Amino acid sequence: MSVVKKAPPNALRRYRQAASLTLEQVAEKAGLSVSQVSRIERGEREPSLSNLHAFARILKLPIAALVASVPVFVVGQVEAGAGVVRYGADHGPLDEAERPPEATEHTVALVVKGEALAGTVDDGWLIYFNDVRAAPSDDMLGQLCVIGMADGRTLVKRLNQGRERGRFDLYANNSKPLLDQEVAWAGKVTWIKPR
Repeated sequence: MSVVKKAPPNALRRYRQAASLTLEQVAEKAGLSVSQVSRIERGEREPSLSNLHAFARILKLPIAALVASVPVFVVGQVEAGAGVVRYGADHGPLDEAERPPEATEHTVALVVKGEALAGTVDDGWLIYFNDVRAAPSDDMLGQLCVIGMADGRTLVKRLNQGRERGRFDLYANNSKPLLDQEVAWAGKVTWIKPR
């Protein structure tokens, strides 16, 4: 006897009914079968990101309204020592984690390994971030960020303006600051929680 693993409840049915759309109408517009949409509504099937985009378009809703129950992908890990992150964005997710409050469709997580952020975060905790920007913006200054370095490393550090134009100083509790660094991209940490 096979047991169907239920996904967390989602709001698709409620929004579909509020829009006065039938299951058949949503299925047709989304390019899915009626049974596929029905299984998604009942939590018997996880919707893909493309499904969620289609449902949001059909229902004229922000995707965030539909993704509250969808897990966040764990894309890397913060390791003890220099705080280096193995970042898997181009290689697919490493795992899934519970969605934090106010997450967006771009929110991803890193898992802490060892004492990478000693005094701040314990082994196994999750660090969530989103809104990755090619050039760090002023609202990121003084904030804990996941930072892609020009040399390909990915770090979790507090970001401050450097002495040279377009360069940044990077700080962490357990290591010496990295001064006047070239940063390729950065995403502000939005949530930290134990796993």
